[in-house]
Amino acid sequence: MLKNNKVLKNIYSSYRHYKKGTLKLPYLPLALWIEPTNACNLKCIMCPTSLSKQKNIGSMDMDIYKKIIDEAKNFIAYIVLCVSGEPLIHKNLPGMIEYAKNACVKTTLSTNASLLTPQLSEKILNAGLDAIYFSFDGCSAEIYEKIRVGSNFNKTLANIIRFLELKKEFKHKTTAELQILIMDQDGKKDYEKNIEAFKEKFKRLPLNLIQSRQPSTWGSKLSSTAKYDFKKLGKIYSPCSYLWCSMHILWDGTAVACTSDFFAENTLGKFPEQSLKEIWNGEKYQIFRKAMLRKEYMNYFKTCNDCDSLWSETIAGIPPGIRGVMALSLCSIIGFDKFGYLKKIAGKLNPDFVIKVVETGKKYGK
Repeated sequence: MLKNNKVLKNIYSSYRHYKKGTLKLPYLPLALWIEPTNACNLKCIMCPTSLSKQKNIGSMDMDIYKKIIDEAKNFIAYIVLCVSGEPLIHKNLPGMIEYAKNACVKTTLSTNASLLTPQLSEKILNAGLDAIYFSFDGCSAEIYEKIRVGSNFNKTLANIIRFLELKKEFKHKTTAELQILIMDQDGKKDYEKNIEAFKEKFKRLPLNLIQSRQPSTWGSKLSSTAKYDFKKLGKIYSPCSYLWCSMHILWDGTAVACTSDFFAENTLGKFPEQSLKEIWNGEKYQIFRKAMLRKEYMNYFKTCNDCDSLWSETIAGIPPGIRGVMALSLCSIIGFDKFGYLKKIAGKLNPDFVIKVVETGKKYGK
């Protein structure tokens, strides 16, 4: 209860100090993205790693991970185990989830599910994962395999279905969502033609939500791509709100501003040489916050150019980034299964909201 009260207070504080433009913040981040590994088994057409290779491939050492959790457990609302790589590649991912769970840290995971064997599914569920988000971009093998290069439609779909069967069989509470990116006109036609049959595959399975959305360009990384149709930028600038609500730690302990910094081009600190608290209000973080407020971000991180987090419509005056972090922070208290309803509300407040909720759990006999 005490921690929940702190999370609620920090939800308010993060938005208040974002609007005020505070540089040195009187609270610690609400959310923490932790990269188990930057290795990936696929070459998806909308991912920066399809264009450039990582200079160094590695996995986070468990000792570093435990130190992160030990420091963050008293203030963080939730963690996301993913940045640039496929987290299932980490050999001790279930151990990472279990350690966070034992520290009362709400833990979420984003995955392409291509490596999600039944054995690994069981270990992840038993470890106490709070929420899992499946990236599955296509309702047919033809479209899916064109986007998720190196994956197999039927095999990966079977992995997800088996995960949900195990969740149901052993009555696990893990929230499960599936997202489909609509990449182009072919993808749109495929989606409209096959979505109803695709939904039937999850009948009577505990899938909480299916949603669709347009892809982004990861800032400037893919802004000139002709491989897919990306979300168009808005006309109103909002400073990157992630800098006021979240922190991102790469596999080697490097702190970066957001999930678009796959290659650590704008480092803001290094853990454990610096504590999370020291990084959060360190000189580099404060300088970058000031640059955001002054629209001088290009002097520090050129990937910010063309980033949709800076040029998207607000909802109820709240820009993307902090909006999602605030919503998920609230869900860490009331339940991650409520996230879908918050997204539906956002869609009603702004019809141009990029995420379109297709179905919610009650349709699947949750």
